[in-house]
Amino acid sequence: MSFRDLRNFTEVMRTLGYPRLISVENFRTPNFELVADILYWLVHRWDPRAILNDDIETETARVRFIRAVAETLAKHSQIKLNCKKLYSADGYAVKELYKIAKVLAKAQVLKEGKVEEDDEPLVALPSHIATVREFGNDLSECGIRLYDLLKDEPESKEARD
Repeated sequence: MSFRDLRNFTEVMRTLGYPRLISVENFRTPNFELVADILYWLVHRWDPRAILNDDIETETARVRFIRAVAETLAKHSQIKLNCKKLYSADGYAVKELYKIAKVLAKAQVLKEGKVEEDDEPLVALPSHIATVREFGNDLSECGIRLYDLLKDEPESKEARD
């Protein structure tokens, strides 16, 4: 995991309003409690009605938690997470966490209306419609001509040889 990826993740989490301060150094060594807290917060940010067991004291409870998070996100958002990387809770887990955070940040930007719009609005003018129809007809004629030529290709190949 590169420093840039860690920095980008911490910035995205800051813009999403994550209550704790996340340092780049937090992921140099495994820190499952922080990863579980971030996952719990992200899932509840995604779906406030999601039911997750936040017990992470034992190994089996941690596996159940990671699996429940992955299933919830796969079901609701089609985001596939690598559970092994999440369980490692180090820099590699950040890549998986960043997948979720990036989608949430993009949704937040869209909700706030900060979408950059093109200068030209898409308007269908009558002259454009006529031009598009003409190109469509030309394309169809070229396709028919190509089909006819390819149909005669075996005979033409024999004549060339």
